[in-house]
Amino acid sequence: MGEAVASALAELARRDGRSAEMARQALDTLAPGNDLESLNQHTVQRFCWFELPARFSRTDRAAALRALGTLFSLLQLHRYAQICSAPATTHLLSVHDRDHGAGVAVYERMMWESGVEPPDLPELTWGTVVGDAEIRARQETASALELAIVLGDVRPGKQGWRHAQERFTRSFLTRPDDRGLSHLDRIREERVRAWLSSPAHPHRRHLWPLVGRIIAGADVPRTADTTMAPLQRLLDLAEDGIALTQIGYISPGVVRSMCEDFGWRTSPEPPRSETDATQLIALHQMMRGMRVVRRSGRRLVLTRRGRQLRADPEEMWRAATETLCRTGGPEQAAAETLLGMLLSRTPQGSGSHSRPGESDMITAERLLTGSGWTPPEPQSPSGRHAASHRRTAEAASDQVRAMVMSVSWLLDALGLLTEDDGCGHRELTAAGRVFALASLHKSAVAPRAVV
Repeated sequence: MGEAVASALAELARRDGRSAEMARQALDTLAPGNDLESLNQHTVQRFCWFELPARFSRTDRAAALRALGTLFSLLQLHRYAQICSAPATTHLLSVHDRDHGAGVAVYERMMWESGVEPPDLPELTWGTVVGDAEIRARQETASALELAIVLGDVRPGKQGWRHAQERFTRSFLTRPDDRGLSHLDRIREERVRAWLSSPAHPHRRHLWPLVGRIIAGADVPRTADTTMAPLQRLLDLAEDGIALTQIGYISPGVVRSMCEDFGWRTSPEPPRSETDATQLIALHQMMRGMRVVRRSGRRLVLTRRGRQLRADPEEMWRAATETLCRTGGPEQAAAETLLGMLLSRTPQGSGSHSRPGESDMITAERLLTGSGWTPPEPQSPSGRHAASHRRTAEAASDQVRAMVMSVSWLLDALGLLTEDDGCGHRELTAAGRVFALASLHKSAVAPRAVV
């Protein structure tokens, strides 16, 4: 391939030395080392429609595009040459000249319409901060889509082509290699390891013993409808609207009905308001996070997403597991820490991080504070500011403990925890272990926004 490129550049230089230099610069970006084997339509389009305006001045863009097109023709890469000479490419560059933001918008639309842009799937949203496995998977998927379009298996612009593109992409990404691993498997493993190693989330170092299980995740269990029953009931009520108090709590009548139907213990009993039923507090917060309800005046009503999930307990399960560990900040850290601690627990009921006589809440709080989520205890035992420092540390500690407790309340509301053993220790039920693994998996394999 190197000889073919050298010969084509030499021929172009005989015609126009400046054009040959422009083409060489462009090719160095497109195919470093003149590696034409790695070149594909997606790469050419990205360069011509997005990178070229940044690499060449306005006066040189058209000339660089013509030079690159000529080089492709000399290399017998006629489809790529057509991209360079297409009226749509010329139009895009003119839009870039007038308004960069508008040019980027046109670029994104044209890439999507071309059919070689790998689409997001329910099981994989492509990231912007990626590792080597994801870069390779996306590049190879784009090349596979290009071949599928050439063969007519995917026909951009024709009716149903988006579904055909998604089916082809899913098939390609899940196809195992000679080691039995697919691109999707490798992306998930890469993301989980990066998630566990994140310096911004030191609490996750306690989750490393679970790495294999987090990578594998967990399928929706057959008992999903039973687990989701409390959420299902609230969504059913929200279809007609759940009455709210003046300050936005669920009405006492609904609170009492839910507690009676699901056997929730409250203090006092019967509950007087939502604030007396920790299970309902957690479910109300979860529904808000899932975006299945919204407030309309003094009522809580279903959103469009709520109607969709109400009709499908399995999708509701997936949405709930995705929401629990995707809140961000210390709330997410609290959920990840408690779930990891409970999953690490031995059958005898003592977690690997527990200390004798220490409750689950205290253990989780200690793991979080040890990871830097709260200010440390004041070093100085005396002095006029000592009392203020102690109050600050105690308030921060109470806040972390409250976040951990809210996760426990949710697990309790969904019937995912066993009874307290009298020492503040609880275990996950069989469904609870599946739910916890799925929640950690969803958090870990989500596309990263920052390094």
